[in-house]
Amino acid sequence: MGSDETQSTQIENLVQMKVDAIVLAMGHPNVVIDALQKAFDAGIPVITIDSGYVDGVVADITSDNFVIGAKMSTYLVDSLGGNGDIIVIKFVKHYGTRRRGSVLDVVLTEYPGINVLAEYSVVASARFMDDTRSAMETFALKYGDEIDGVWCAFDQLAYAAADVLTEYGITDALIVGADGNEETFRRIASGNMTATVAQPFEGMASTAAEIIDKIVQGMDPAEAAGRKIIYADAPLIDKSNLPE
Repeated sequence: MGSDETQSTQIENLVQMKVDAIVLAMGHPNVVIDALQKAFDAGIPVITIDSGYVDGVVADITSDNFVIGAKMSTYLVDSLGGNGDIIVIKFVKHYGTRRRGSVLDVVLTEYPGINVLAEYSVVASARFMDDTRSAMETFALKYGDEIDGVWCAFDQLAYAAADVLTEYGITDALIVGADGNEETFRRIASGNMTATVAQPFEGMASTAAEIIDKIVQGMDPAEAAGRKIIYADAPLIDKSNLPE
């Protein structure tokens, strides 16, 4: 979670350098819109990756976070057989993780047997992992073996939750996250996490590079992108289908 101020400065520096294109990944375009506007005014095409679309951007390349939220939420509650006590860890600042949490809320209305023991909303700060650990320690002390599952808005939060539960001897809880990477897959293989919904970030970057190449070759940016929001498939991964 980079600083919005840092991203604004970086964008403004790139505008001064008169680059051919700018790619903003995992950012908050609505927050850094003043810096982005300088790029728009300079005629520099801007592509975002998993950041959300704003007017002026060529395209946002992402996965459908409503779908991600549905996959991870239904996986957790179905794996619990529709009954159990869970901890929920959300992150509402980023549009994608906010959508995942909103879908969880809808899913839970259809599962009256699922009880949310506690919900924690992560603050966007350099200490977000420490803050999550602290919250999970409180929950582990209070609820102990009552915790059947933990829903985490993204995988790094799941790492913190899993590590705390392991330290407190709570080893049977199901833990789900989203985004997917080698560390997540390693944890799933070892049983430290249960599942993730894996976004193809390398594929998203390749798509951005292809669009930029077309623009540099003289194609109209809108034509090069094809559409304003480009969705990439994000599969649910558990032990049964871990990548080789």
